[in-house]
Amino acid sequence: MTDRYGRSRAQHERARRHLAGGVATAYRAPQRPVPISFASGSGSRLTDIDGNGYVDYALAFGPMLLGHSPDAVLRAVHEQLATGIGYGACHRVEAELAEAVCRTVPCADLCVFSSTGSEAVHAALRIARAATGRNRVVKFLGHFHGWLDPLAIGIPGLKDAGPATAGQDPLASSAVTVCPWNDLDALRAALSDDVAAVIMEPLAVNGGCLSAAPGYLSQVRQLTEQAGALLIFDEVITGFRLALGGAQERLGILPDLAVLGKAMGAGFPISAVCGRRDVMEEVASGRVKHVGTFNANPVCATAALAAISELEQRADEHYPRLEELGGTLADIFRTEATEAGVPLVVNQLGGMGHAFCSAAPVESHDDTLGADADAYGKFAEALLDEGVHVISRGLLYVSTVHDDADLEQTRGAVARAAATAAARRAEPTSPGRHAAVARR
Repeated sequence: MTDRYGRSRAQHERARRHLAGGVATAYRAPQRPVPISFASGSGSRLTDIDGNGYVDYALAFGPMLLGHSPDAVLRAVHEQLATGIGYGACHRVEAELAEAVCRTVPCADLCVFSSTGSEAVHAALRIARAATGRNRVVKFLGHFHGWLDPLAIGIPGLKDAGPATAGQDPLASSAVTVCPWNDLDALRAALSDDVAAVIMEPLAVNGGCLSAAPGYLSQVRQLTEQAGALLIFDEVITGFRLALGGAQERLGILPDLAVLGKAMGAGFPISAVCGRRDVMEEVASGRVKHVGTFNANPVCATAALAAISELEQRADEHYPRLEELGGTLADIFRTEATEAGVPLVVNQLGGMGHAFCSAAPVESHDDTLGADADAYGKFAEALLDEGVHVISRGLLYVSTVHDDADLEQTRGAVARAAATAAARRAEPTSPGRHAAVARR
């Protein structure tokens, strides 16, 4: 019988000879039956190097909010490529992009740009420390803020505040306190007079698309103000995806600083820190030196400006549609999979969700640890065979270009894949397979 993934297997073996692990980021490694190599993407669809087509709900781990290869972004980028890739100097688009960010994000008076969410998070911490004259940072168990050592502790999938990976400097996180989320007493105890900032995902998407308890975010806002600490929202995922103005717009809570990425660049590497003028004045004054060769690279900045412009111009159309698509997809996964023998819980808000193999609700970090990650991995593998591409850890994303035909194809695929996965549940996991967290 022909191997459906023969060329992907060969490509992976070729890559392993000189690319450590055969993947460019470790979080592609757990994909079953092999990390797939793709040849092209258009709209809501991907095609792999074996010629297999997929409805895509991974969306490059979130950035492709406008779908793959969106026309408006490609046109703008092609025009910029014809005039220059990079100058190592100022250019017209960086001012226009800064205006667009500050016009659309509620907390933003000033902003700065970086290339990745991880580095932008640490730029935000540097700004917060300079603005407050303090050093300690509070983060939350099960929230993810990138791969750099200080905050790569207590990440989704870990029971405690341990490191995310081997090789981390334990001293790098010595000024970071990890608190349980949705626990106001724990936060009160952590808010000593040396705390510069409290950072969180306002919707804990990486950890399970978990929502804050009613009133929790407003109480956190009050507690940080009283303690003289800054509140930082990591909106690398939720920015421009949950609403035009991100989670802060949707949830009605204004942070002091926000970190943006992923959907902002429509697939191009760009991120931002934005916030209150008096706080961002630390950069404007030159006290905090925000540097980076690729900061607001003309090509990436052009892509981001085109993406934000598209979302801004069609916000009344795009965001209700994303809500509808996300809700329908979540319902399909819940009902079709459960009926076929794989009980699925799906937490969903707007154009994002997180699925778990679990017979009980998944509403907290502890609940996520009790879900059956191996069973979901087998389900994701079976979905791949049925022409649906998802992140094997459970994250689900929809784009503005997914349509009813995609959802109907997905409905049948989920039912068939769940039946297959149910039959595989008794099979042992392959050596070396492990759950992974979607990273930036």
